[in-house]
Amino acid sequence: MKLGDAPLLTLSALGIGAYLLNFLYLAVIIRRRIAGLGRKIYLICLPALAVSMAMMLCINEVCRCVIGGREPSVFTDSAANVSALLCLAVIVLLTALWGVLWLRQEQDIMSSLTPQSLEDGLNSLPDGAAFISTGGIPLMVNSTMQRICRQALGRPLFDLRTLENSLQRNELTEGCTSEVRGKGYYLHLKDGTVWDIKKTLLNVDRRKVWELLAYDITERYQKSRELEERNAHLTEVNQSIRAYTRELNAIIREEEVLAAKIRIHDDVGRALLALKSYLIRGGDRAALMELWQFTAQVLKGENDPDGSADAIGALKEAADAVGVKLTLNGEIPDDLRKVLTIAIHECLTNTVKHADGTELSVDVTDKDDVVTAVFTNNGRPPEGEISERGGLKSLRTAVEQVRGEMEMAADPQFRLTIRVDRKEQ
Repeated sequence: MKLGDAPLLTLSALGIGAYLLNFLYLAVIIRRRIAGLGRKIYLICLPALAVSMAMMLCINEVCRCVIGGREPSVFTDSAANVSALLCLAVIVLLTALWGVLWLRQEQDIMSSLTPQSLEDGLNSLPDGAAFISTGGIPLMVNSTMQRICRQALGRPLFDLRTLENSLQRNELTEGCTSEVRGKGYYLHLKDGTVWDIKKTLLNVDRRKVWELLAYDITERYQKSRELEERNAHLTEVNQSIRAYTRELNAIIREEEVLAAKIRIHDDVGRALLALKSYLIRGGDRAALMELWQFTAQVLKGENDPDGSADAIGALKEAADAVGVKLTLNGEIPDDLRKVLTIAIHECLTNTVKHADGTELSVDVTDKDDVVTAVFTNNGRPPEGEISERGGLKSLRTAVEQVRGEMEMAADPQFRLTIRVDRKEQ
């Protein structure tokens, strides 16, 4: 069956097929041109395109005569004699050939590094990238970098110097700020992200090109800020610890000095009491001289003032030396032996010095972890209010160091009470 004898529906179908083939082959040529691939395929596409166009013209000329009723020309007679089956076979063959060429071209694009594939790859990157000439004109900018520039500048990247001046002067859109970090910049966008922007000069085919990169460092920046805050807090803590250590060392030195003063005061007081008793009542002169020699050695630093292994026993000997009977009722706890020893010594001194007494009683009780020590003497009661000075002041300091309480009464006789609650320690 020839085209001149074919029905109108057959001619229309063949004409549409030939018409579509023209577009399909043109698409192959244009796509290959854009992808930057070789031109060898043109040797196949161009003849196929010419055949499909000639076939479309033949079918179109026959249709004009059949539909329009025009007089056939020489070209019309030649077109009418073309076999319709041949046209159908050519359309099927060219369609199959186009499919093979399209798939082959797809493989070439996927396996070749072309300008288009390079641009697609850059646009798929989560980081911003741009290549700019030394004059500041962008050569290639990916979509991420354009998005960053639109948010920061309010417009796409057109000039590198404009971008750098805006970052240096912090002249950005509302909600965006920048920080100069060395040779780069930290860009804070209004969406909360932070970008590290760096510029590097590259040599590409003996041509200098600026490479501009933007990295998303939001998470790293937040962690670095948290680390800086923690370091600042640690610095404050370290400074507080150093200040506390200095204060603690000062307190320890003061306590050591106070303890030394108390011990020296105790030994000197003991010697003075012994001298007073000797002058009033008489006694053993050799024991008195031995006590004064020991006191002199303590003052010169030749002996340890606290060398006595039994402080309570030493106090009883001192009491006997000054003519005072020391009575101890109850057991002194080991953890309070030091403070109660100081209290006994102070009360013994006051009994001889101020009250002219001959007896000193110490009653110690320990009930429900509350230790109570009561000191009384048989001397004259104090006249008026008792003033805490010297030894009594040092005694209160020693009691407060063990978190205890000290009370004094003058009526009807002198009475000193020390109470320590162990549950509060």
